[in-house]
Amino acid sequence: MLTQEETELLTRVGRGTPMGELMRRYWMPICLTEEIPEPDCDPYRVRILGEDLVAFRDSQGRVGVMEERCPHRRASLAIGRNEEGGLRCLYHGWKIDVEGNVLDTPCEPDGSTFKDRVKHRAYPVREHAELVWAYMGPAALVPPFPTFEWSLLPPSHRSWAKSRAECNWLQGLEGNVDYAHATVLHSGWAIMGTWEHDDWHRPTKDTNPRHEVEDTAYGFRYAAISRHVDEPDRLKWVQAMSFAMPFHGLLGGQAHMFVPIDDEHYWNFNVFYNREQPVNHERHLAARHHVIGVDLNPDRTRIQTVANNFLQDREAMRARRSFSGIAGNGPNQDMAVLETMGPISDRTEEHLGASDLAVIHVRQLLLDAVRTFQAGGEPRGLDPSIRWDQIYGGTAVIPIDAPWQRVGEAVAGAATYSPWQR
Repeated sequence: MLTQEETELLTRVGRGTPMGELMRRYWMPICLTEEIPEPDCDPYRVRILGEDLVAFRDSQGRVGVMEERCPHRRASLAIGRNEEGGLRCLYHGWKIDVEGNVLDTPCEPDGSTFKDRVKHRAYPVREHAELVWAYMGPAALVPPFPTFEWSLLPPSHRSWAKSRAECNWLQGLEGNVDYAHATVLHSGWAIMGTWEHDDWHRPTKDTNPRHEVEDTAYGFRYAAISRHVDEPDRLKWVQAMSFAMPFHGLLGGQAHMFVPIDDEHYWNFNVFYNREQPVNHERHLAARHHVIGVDLNPDRTRIQTVANNFLQDREAMRARRSFSGIAGNGPNQDMAVLETMGPISDRTEEHLGASDLAVIHVRQLLLDAVRTFQAGGEPRGLDPSIRWDQIYGGTAVIPIDAPWQRVGEAVAGAATYSPWQR
């Protein structure tokens, strides 16, 4: 378990907090490009790391990410006019471009140079792989941009989804590295002694696989190693995953980013991809329960919430048609357990076991990173030599005496198992 002081250190992300300042040293996904689709479209209001921001695409198609409130009298630029190369505030007409330059101050006297002495807070931006990214840290310390494998594929080979979670970002990340929950929450029939309802079709029936971790320059790799259901003396099934600083989780054919909105909410950006062929985006959204109007509200909050008990079907549970009673293998079930921990889980009351190895490891790695950063050192994951496109996750059946690290080699050139891509 963590102490309360350690929990505070890892979960607080506002400007001036140790974790908040650490996260600002990395490139952050801000929104999907489809949320600002064309020149002079509606500005998009977004909150990241406790900062209220506005993203917009100007008349030339350039993207800006800046502080939401106008530097004049602090009215919101998200309700401003997007036209002729900048956002114009409705209050007094100040106009600001994507770099934070004040272009016009119509209420000032003719010939005034006031606008030349004001600079609005705007962040460096990259558009890459259907995402808008921003760097929110010191201008002199911009790190190399992380080009993951999924981001280098053709757009037709990946499917993006985004949803808002009503809890702290660390709960989402811990859920991602916690392999053990899949055998219960998502496939609970295993612990009830029957498999006829199992939708995962995995080549194992282990409910307590062996867990191993291996530190890397970008974070760490970890694996859940299970006995093969048919040939346990010759084969093993490995699910290998990677954690990359500060919030990236990479599995087979999918990647997740747990981007803090503030201390008690986060954005879950997730991409599912296929190396060899295009993917059906609409089918993937439906399978992942990310369809707006069905699973999500227009603002990407979830329709299934704590307030409605995640639409849990207790009758289906009693009739043994469903283990959890929560429709949606994966996202809805995950959010039910993560959000019911509370906005920030009280980790001083936990009792961790052997299956929590990766959860313990990610906490320790993050604590080490924050403390290194506080002491003036360079945190993990900012080394320019890191090959982001070589960070893999995946699953494979391999010989029982083969090192589990081979799964990464296999993933690089072959399609991998995913419950979403059966």
